[in-house]
Amino acid sequence: MSKIKAIVLAGGKGTRMKSELPKVLHKIYDKCIIDYVCDACEEAKVDEIFVIVGHKASQVEEHLKNRKNVKCVLQKEQLGTGHAVMQAKDYLDDSDLVFVINGDQPLISSQTIKSLISFCEQGNYGGAVLSAIIDNPGLLGRIIRDEYGNLNRIVERKDCNEEEEKVNEINIGVYCFKGNLLKNSLGKLDDNNAQNEYYITDIPAHIKKMGYNFGVYAIADISEYQGINSREELSLATSTLLDKTRKLHMNNGITLIDPCNTYISLDATIGKDTIIYPGTNIQGATVIGDNCVIGPNCHIISSNIGRNTIIETSKVENSIIGNDCKIGPYSHLRPNSNISNNCKVGSYVETKNVNVGENTKIPHFIYVGDADIGKDVEIACGCITANMNVSWEKNRTIIEDNSFIGANSTLLAPVTISKGAVIGAGSVITDNVPKDALAIARNRQVIKENYSKTIIKKK
Repeated sequence: MSKIKAIVLAGGKGTRMKSELPKVLHKIYDKCIIDYVCDACEEAKVDEIFVIVGHKASQVEEHLKNRKNVKCVLQKEQLGTGHAVMQAKDYLDDSDLVFVINGDQPLISSQTIKSLISFCEQGNYGGAVLSAIIDNPGLLGRIIRDEYGNLNRIVERKDCNEEEEKVNEINIGVYCFKGNLLKNSLGKLDDNNAQNEYYITDIPAHIKKMGYNFGVYAIADISEYQGINSREELSLATSTLLDKTRKLHMNNGITLIDPCNTYISLDATIGKDTIIYPGTNIQGATVIGDNCVIGPNCHIISSNIGRNTIIETSKVENSIIGNDCKIGPYSHLRPNSNISNNCKVGSYVETKNVNVGENTKIPHFIYVGDADIGKDVEIACGCITANMNVSWEKNRTIIEDNSFIGANSTLLAPVTISKGAVIGAGSVITDNVPKDALAIARNRQVIKENYSKTIIKKK
């Protein structure tokens, strides 16, 4: 059975990045360049992805190790794009359709990949190349078509004659091949050129010699052709991606008060009628419900937020917030903070690894970590759950429904505050508190008359 396989060329040094980090591991906003390419291939239903690694291969392999349908293939020497494709030859079957893309082309969409593959299949081409029509081709290679609109040849800028230089259709460097024809052509490539390298651009000529037409598919959105070879190009690609993402969300019914100062991941999902204020960063596969207000100056990472929730000037990491909640300002919800519906987490509150029941209020200047808090609980200002003992073991605090924790109290875990219990202000609680009980753990107040006058006399 035929499969669609992708070969991603990611073995180059990326010299112009001037970085110790492999080029494909540099980030566009919240994801590495190589992740955008692999995600687009996966969304296009590619069956297997072969990433050709070379320079600092171990770092790229480590980054991709959790992707189930990605296999890294080592290119020990970097001898050109054709040589890179050769490294995956043993993994290709004659019946495959093979999609080839550079690992530094993160703006290519899954729809473009699907369209190129469909174009190649339906036209019964031996292969097809992706092109773009731009006003100023500059130093880019030109696509020269034949009288039928198919590929005649690809000409590098330095080799163009006067007529060819006027052509404004460029080679993007993305291809689709029939597996048997690609494998046959790879065996015919040579390095008889100025760079002594094997070029992928020589493959279409070999396929044409076998009697097959080679198609050209012009990309619909020319912004997708951008590759990344420098920090400036990285910045331009980031700007392009963020701008497209903002427009996508606004077209789906989201209000961005100041789009240029709002940053949203391509993977985020945001419900209609949500308003996002400036200075807000929404990263990862965050999901935000309808009719929320986010910002200003919020940082939300890979979290799930319900409907009608307000988050003001706060950070939320890998957490869940229910419907009708009020968060902030200046709250920090660290990973695994699960906040139920209609809760308040107020100013300068920090939570971590905590479950909070409905209608609970954690208003301000509070730390709650490693705790399970029930419904209708109120925790007054200045309280903490002390979750670590002298052996550096972390323990959990349990606060059951309808409890009240007085101001400036410390709950020393492991400890359980049973349903309906009240903790007096300023208490340090080390033992479990029974249901509906009042616990006070502090010294009695002592008054010494005329104490201050005695001190002044001594001075």
